[in-house]
Amino acid sequence: MPTYRIFQNVPFDQEHIDLMSFVLDQVSIELDLSRSTDAIRDLVAKAILECAQKGIRDPVEMRRCAHEVLRAA
Repeated sequence: MPTYRIFQNVPFDQEHIDLMSFVLDQVSIELDLSRSTDAIRDLVAKAILECAQKGIRDPVEMRRCAHEVLRAA
C-alpha cells in the first residue's frame, strides 16, 4: 500500500503509517472522494494524523475520530 504524502516523514512506525493510509482509503470511499480531489484528501489525511497523534491505533476508532475531526472543522 503506497504511503500518502502527508504521512511521509511522520514520527510513527510503518505499521501505524499503513493503518493511517488504510483508514484514509476507507474514509475517502465513505465520503465518495476520488483520487483527484487532493485538497480534500489532504484534509482527511490531516484529520487522521490528528487522531493518530492522540494514540488511536484501532481502525474503527480512527475512522470515527477522523469523521468527528472533519465535522468540527
